[in-house]
Amino acid sequence: MEKEFENDINYLDQHFLIDKSIINAFIDASKLSINENVVEIGPGKGEISDTIARRVNHLTCIEIDRNLEPFINVLKDRFDNVDVIYGNALNVFIPDCDKIISALPYSITEPFIEKLLRCNFKEAILIVGKKFADNVVEKKMNKLALLTNSFFVVEKIMDIAPDAFDPEPRVMSSMIRLTPIKREDMSHSFKKFIFREMFFYRDRKLKNNLMESLIEFVKLHGKKLTKKESKGIIEGYNLPKEMLNKRMENLSNEEYEILYNALK
Repeated sequence: MEKEFENDINYLDQHFLIDKSIINAFIDASKLSINENVVEIGPGKGEISDTIARRVNHLTCIEIDRNLEPFINVLKDRFDNVDVIYGNALNVFIPDCDKIISALPYSITEPFIEKLLRCNFKEAILIVGKKFADNVVEKKMNKLALLTNSFFVVEKIMDIAPDAFDPEPRVMSSMIRLTPIKREDMSHSFKKFIFREMFFYRDRKLKNNLMESLIEFVKLHGKKLTKKESKGIIEGYNLPKEMLNKRMENLSNEEYEILYNALK
């Protein structure tokens, strides 16, 4: 049974945080308050959940692995402010909350960040792969870093060695904080605003997506830009026609960098 459980963990890309000092740092970084409603994604065996539940108004746990239900039932029996949703965090509704806390399976980092774009929360404290954290903090010109920085202020809190987890991941991890950026606060962040708008409509061709995003940016300043004027601006960027006719979602990281550098 133990071997089967271990196989399930590996299949789900689960790595449980076991280092007490890192767990304490995770809790401290979350700055929990008794008035807050918190969502924890991947409560595992409930070690961190127990502390969260004691410090907040309400805790919603989202767990994909039914093998962990006995541990989570103990948590529910102990606290009357805990609810549990069983399912994939990428598919289930994440309720409005003050904070989202999670040690993410690294294989779902990109779709999870995309999921957060449509969630209503004030702050997310996440443990992610160090490579992703470094790319975002250093503002690298790849799709995932641009996506993250267009929607969130990102703070790197600390790096975490593999031996802080069981089973150990093959790579270093990092703890980060994401704070959502409001659309109306981006009037002086031209490139971030443009990418933010375009990421919402990635199924459009780049030329159409860029045109509509330029119009929206000017509208944010109480002015008007016609489609003809917008097309003229895009022509001035001298982007390859093949690239302009691609759907935004099909651009390569190199093309994202070309686009970012062309915007002005």
